[in-house]
Amino acid sequence: MFAVIFIPRFHLQAALRWRPELDARAVAVVDGRSAKSAVLECNETARIQGVSAALPSAQALARCPALTLLPRQMAEEQAAQAVLLETAFMLSPEVEATSDGCCTIDLQRDAAGRWEAMCPALVKQLNDLRLSAKIGVAPNPDLAFIAARRAEPVLAVNSPQRFLSRLAIAEIDPPPHLLALLRDWGIQTLGQLTALPHGEFAGRLGPDADRLWQRAAGKTTRLLRLVRPSEEFAEAFDFDGEIESVEPLYFILRRFLDQLCLRLAASHRVAASLDLALPMENGGTHERRFAIPSPTGDPETLFRVLTTHLDELHLDHRIAGVRLRIEPARPGHQQFRLFNNPLRDPNKFSETVARIIAIVGPENVGVAEPGDTHRPDDFRLAPPAFQTEGNEAGKAAGAQAIGLPLRRYRPPVPADVRMSRGRPARVFSEKTQGEVLDALGPYRLSGEWWEAGQWNTEEWDVEIAGEGLFRISNRNNRWLMEGCYDTALR
Repeated sequence: MFAVIFIPRFHLQAALRWRPELDARAVAVVDGRSAKSAVLECNETARIQGVSAALPSAQALARCPALTLLPRQMAEEQAAQAVLLETAFMLSPEVEATSDGCCTIDLQRDAAGRWEAMCPALVKQLNDLRLSAKIGVAPNPDLAFIAARRAEPVLAVNSPQRFLSRLAIAEIDPPPHLLALLRDWGIQTLGQLTALPHGEFAGRLGPDADRLWQRAAGKTTRLLRLVRPSEEFAEAFDFDGEIESVEPLYFILRRFLDQLCLRLAASHRVAASLDLALPMENGGTHERRFAIPSPTGDPETLFRVLTTHLDELHLDHRIAGVRLRIEPARPGHQQFRLFNNPLRDPNKFSETVARIIAIVGPENVGVAEPGDTHRPDDFRLAPPAFQTEGNEAGKAAGAQAIGLPLRRYRPPVPADVRMSRGRPARVFSEKTQGEVLDALGPYRLSGEWWEAGQWNTEEWDVEIAGEGLFRISNRNNRWLMEGCYDTALR
């Protein structure tokens, strides 16, 4: 068995998908923006008022002055086609992208007959995604396509001959010369055609007649041109004119996320990252990628990620459209250790950090971590990664740490050090003062001699009478008290 999912008036549905305010109006999709552009498809309201396909747009407006003309939206059609194929792969892994708004599915592997229960559910799912679809099921692909066009909304053909016998010959799109000849013979239905002797009919009229008879009898078969599933969840929209404020953009993005999250849930996926692209009137594009700290399928959370960025966005040109793509991932399940304390809501924390970055700049926000140097107190700001189980570098450093903990003074405290025989003898500072009972050192450090910011440090660990153990340093002939050690004296 084969199934065909068919979206009637596909170009029109793709254009109206994000324009619900036009549902009650007369609308037609044209193949260009000039007055000579021809109508491709129109809705029922426009058809009642005399508009039809192939009609020039100027003539269509003359028949229906209230007609809304929409140019063909290629980006929106590609997104709608992706939704269609994504739905088809829920029935079977063997899917053919037959044409725009139509795909054919091989159900041979569905031995359990799940399609009988799944087809109505798939139609409802496409309706939720603002695509009205029909599904036809039959023993061969061509017959399934005919059934899909006549389905309301699902039609399964169990008896091909009985189903085809009542159909008009035009239903199978015969060659024009054969259609005219059969009409001259008084043959109007497929049943009348198949009543003719097959051999004599094909011998007299040639190969085209042979293929036409086979299709009329429901005996044709062909191999499907299979496509691979693409786990790309994307939507696109082009505004009718450039916009100057972000409110229309928020409106479209929220609708995008509601639809995309429905698709993610149906595929048992969550959003790991967002890719936002804003085409502008000058032909350029503003692009931004958003990593989701804790992958989620919640549209409200994803919408806050986008609005946090857009609230502070200032572009030199007006926005002409919007593209949004979601990188999917499987829902993660991370088990922390007994004493780990993860963030309760990583996404809300990330949103707060993003708002702070918008105020103070990205160079001033992050987590301090040691720099790749031996220079004392050198650090850099790194993006926070609180969802990892632990800082491996910190664990390694903790495992290698030996001796007494040093509590550093930040910043170091200026000190006056009296030397005797090349060793500290007395120390005076605001933290402590006294005679040095014992000293260990010096530990000389230096680096970055190849740059203007070279540094030289000489460190000593000293025991001050009645006070405890301290670390002092001499940086370019300037003495500093770096910190104190945790001892019983302190």
